[in-house]
Amino acid sequence: MLRGLVIICILMFHVEHCRAQGLSLKPDDPRSAVHPRKFGLPGGIGVTRGWYVWRSFDPTTWHAEVSHEQTGQKYSVRVLPWLTTYRHLAYGAHPDELLPGERVNLFFNPDDKQQRAYLVHFQDEMCQMKGHNHAWQIISPFPPGEEPGVRGASFTARVMAGDKPLDEKVVEFRLDPKCSRWRDGKKGADFSVKAGERVYLTWCYDGERRVVKLLADAASLDAIQTEAKKRISERVKKEGITGFVEEVTKEKTRVLVFATWWQQAGTLKPGDILRLQNGKSEPISVKLVARKNLGAFGSGCTELIVVGLDAKQIEIIRTWVGSKIVRVFSS
Repeated sequence: MLRGLVIICILMFHVEHCRAQGLSLKPDDPRSAVHPRKFGLPGGIGVTRGWYVWRSFDPTTWHAEVSHEQTGQKYSVRVLPWLTTYRHLAYGAHPDELLPGERVNLFFNPDDKQQRAYLVHFQDEMCQMKGHNHAWQIISPFPPGEEPGVRGASFTARVMAGDKPLDEKVVEFRLDPKCSRWRDGKKGADFSVKAGERVYLTWCYDGERRVVKLLADAASLDAIQTEAKKRISERVKKEGITGFVEEVTKEKTRVLVFATWWQQAGTLKPGDILRLQNGKSEPISVKLVARKNLGAFGSGCTELIVVGLDAKQIEIIRTWVGSKIVRVFSS
């Protein structure tokens, strides 16, 4: 009986602890630690962080399968639609851009059941290395003139932290036959790596093999970033930026744009005509009268105050209030 009482007490303590920490709340609850309003700087949230292997992503459920790089432990996680991202040196990448097997730095928050419940931020190896003054140094290059995939072009490399090796580990990479190669800011260049050269990579695990999908020198990083920003802008133009409708009155409607889109929201100006859409509903035109960024250094969520709704439109948009994700398009 005593043992049973102890177990009950432990469970009650756990429940109360989770309640106090907000871990049992739904992520879209304003009191939750992962509510969109809690996101400031990209990567500024995430209790558990580390290197993982991206396995798969289901865009219909927003669930992903990942595994810890060192232990191989697999996790099924919920990807928050308002997570922040940093990939190919640009903010705003979509989770479906990550490649199966890609090595990526993941940031998680817990719920009341598991430590890695919500994926709240990701950034790729290229961004991580550039930000920490790291790069891959070629040890043994693939033979000159050897085409990737024809004879299994491969090279060995190690991570450098400034002028010193990060560790003594030297690994082998194979180039994908369709590897995107960049040199001096130009894509598709004849890139035959040289011993001692420092490069940046996007690569994936294929079983035990490390397969390079993108290979670039430092002089190409700005061009890669420009290409990524263009791709993101084109997607935003087509799909809109996302957020929640938080308040609807006769006088105004307040829309919270997720932190993932802080750069795009920053271009919106009072007087702009926007279109709001929920799912496949008919878009509703509104006029932007005020915009306020809620994060540090211009990042984070953005409040939009819009007007111009008639009585019928107000009733429609009131049904969107809460956790229903809306898309905001700039006309």
